[in-house]
Formats: sequence, structure tokens, C-alpha cells
Amino acid sequence: MASFGNTPGMHLQDLILDTKKTASKEEKAEALKLLRVVVKNLSDPTKSQDAKYRQLRLSNPKVQSKLLPCPSAVEYMKAIGFTEVQDEDDGSKYLRIAMDKEVNVNHMQASLVELTNAIAMVDPDAAAARSGPPSRKSSFGADSVGGEEKKSPEGIIIRRSDSAMSAASAGTGSASTAGRMSEKQRARQLMEKKRQKEAEEAKEARKKTANLIKQDKYVRENDENWTSKQSAACVKEGSAINTFRDKFGEG
Repeated sequence: MASFGNTPGMHLQDLILDTKKTASKEEKAEALKLLRVVVKNLSDPTKSQDAKYRQLRLSNPKVQSKLLPCPSAVEYMKAIGFTEVQDEDDGSKYLRIAMDKEVNVNHMQASLVELTNAIAMVDPDAAAARSGPPSRKSSFGADSVGGEEKKSPEGIIIRRSDSAMSAASAGTGSASTAGRMSEKQRARQLMEKKRQKEAEEAKEARKKTANLIKQDKYVRENDENWTSKQSAACVKEGSAINTFRDKFGEG
């Protein structure tokens, strides 16, 4: 039975925190993305039984550049069932899960969620970019087909960009983003729109009033026939409002 310190979660934590500063943020993000692809394949009941999805060739340039700079990433793979072996046919070293070893799909699905969250912690920009337009080429230059993973000759799994898994187009990506907004965020958005509309209406009203004042001033100054009239505010039922002086005299 594995010790607590050798669990996948502990190695994932070591990779994220990286207290020894062995890898940059970009290197950690790339390692996590590669781990996510591997675990996603193993979380599929069908693919987890296929030998090509149960191994990584350590001499592959992509594996060397993405996985090996983060020792905790290699230890994470060993903790989820991979072992380092040397192939009898070509002599190459692989991280491999033997075919006679069972893959727990439920555990892999839980690990997939953890890796997705870890990517968001290490590189939030990369997580947000997942809702962008899908890539037409894989990292090996081969056309991607329907978002399915493929096995390269070097022994590494390649797949369509993550954005293809979250949205079929930029339009649906925007809709998905809107759908993730909380009720409070939507309420704030509506209040902000209402505030902007009221501000625009108030601005128009002030502009209209200013124009009327300007027009009235012009008439007063230039129209010889203009005379002062009783304000409508001082009119009641068609006759002027009598003051106390009008009714009772001066004293």
C-alpha cells in the first residue's frame, strides 16, 4: 500500500507549489496539460484498455520538453499506475501501465477534475483560452479530426485543442461564458445597463432644457413684440392667484 507521501494528490501539490523552484510557471502549465491529456484518455473505459493510451515514450522530444522539467509530474504518473520500463523491441524507455494491470476509470475521472483545477491555478490565462476558437493543427502538425486523441509514432497522445472540447464555435463559447455567470453578476450587469440608460436620458433632458433656455433668451433679446406674461405656475383655474395684499390691502 502506497504511503501518504506517494499519493497522486501529494505529487500534484508538489508540482503546483514547486518549493524547490525547479520549473517555471510555463513549464508547470505544460506538464499539467500533458498529464491532463493522458488522464483524460485513461478516464475513458474504452481507451483505457488500449495499449497506445497506456504509455509515453520518454525519448520523445515533446515528453522531454513538457514532462521531464517537472520531476513531480513524472512521480504523479507513477503514482497513478505508470512504471518506467525499457521496450524489448526498440530499447526505448517508456512510462507504461501494463495491460494486465487494471485502470480504475472512476479514479481517473476524479484526477481529471483535479488536473483541470490545477491548470487554472498555475496558469489562469491558459484556462480561459480554452473557450477560444479550436486549433486546426495538433502539436505535431497533423490535422485534428472531431476532437479525438491520436497516437503519434513516438508514443505520445496528441489531441485537438482544449477549446474544441468546450465550444464548437466562438459563438457557443461566448454563450457558455455567459451561462457561467452567477445570479449576482447578472444582476450587477443589468443594474449597470440601467444606470447607463438613465444617465443617457438625463443627459438628453439637460441638453433639451439648455436648448429651450437658449432659445427663450434669444427671443427675449431680439423679438420687439415679446412681453412678459404670467407664468403658468401662478395661474389657477384661469385666473391669477390673489395674494394677501390683494385681498386685505396694505394695512
